[in-house]
Amino acid sequence: MLPTWMPRVVCSFEAPCRRPFDVRGLLEFFAARALPGVEVVDRERLLYCRTIDLARLSPGRPDGPRLGILRVGFGDYRMNAEVDATASGRLESHLEEVVERRLRRPFDLDANPNVIRSSLSDAHELVPGCENPAGLRIPGAWCRFETAVRAVLGQQISVAGARTLAGRLVAAAGRELPAALRKPGLERTFPGPEQVASLDLRTIGLSGSRARALGDLASEVATGALRLDADPQEVRRRLLRIKGVGPWTVEYIAMRALGDRDAFPASDLGLRKAIDGDQPPSAAYLEAMAEVWRPMRAYAAILLWRRGGGG
Repeated sequence: MLPTWMPRVVCSFEAPCRRPFDVRGLLEFFAARALPGVEVVDRERLLYCRTIDLARLSPGRPDGPRLGILRVGFGDYRMNAEVDATASGRLESHLEEVVERRLRRPFDLDANPNVIRSSLSDAHELVPGCENPAGLRIPGAWCRFETAVRAVLGQQISVAGARTLAGRLVAAAGRELPAALRKPGLERTFPGPEQVASLDLRTIGLSGSRARALGDLASEVATGALRLDADPQEVRRRLLRIKGVGPWTVEYIAMRALGDRDAFPASDLGLRKAIDGDQPPSAAYLEAMAEVWRPMRAYAAILLWRRGGGG
């Protein structure tokens, strides 16, 4: 019988955040989409917490910690992170490096504020009151697959509707944390591609076509036919081959999961309404308009979503 360990900190580190850094804007975005059971966001205390599956970082290590809780706090332009898990000791050094590297993505810590500022020198005029676009960051992904799934679930429905569907998916297929590790709002992990591919997705309220699209996405990732860490253009091509996955979904995934800072979902109604709420321009018009924001169109999209209150 394997020993039952009490929760302990198995990994901790801190990292600087290049100024300016609008962490509140990031946390507002995450808070609106916080997945019940998986994520908790405290905007006042500048805290982000989520459940994670450490086994996915180290397949083939059945004796290592599997499930954990990640806590991220911000202060004085520094990010402080800890991972709690039921384990006998800390993660191995190479796994700590994997955790740190993956955690840089959700908060876009490698962004260059000077490049953002120069690329969006006129875009901020679209959003009254936004004086310093250099502080913007793209809300990225701890888990690329999770973000891709949530993008497919969010096609043509509201943020709240997509959050509800994702919550049902977690309840149906997510792994439950050990009782000693669970905290309010942090009880289950997001399911992996194998679990999503094997689930009858109609049971969570998806239409047949949407269920097939999501099932096909999960199957391709599970078999390795689709690698979400591959070249973004190749990932785009693979995604577009999946029936039911369209250009909006692909660009949204490219922006948030692939880290493509020039991704731009021009067909998004929220972006078009942010330009003109009464007569939204066509996707083609917005695409042409966005040319001046290359190679940082994803940051312009964040500005526009803020203006329209969507995203």
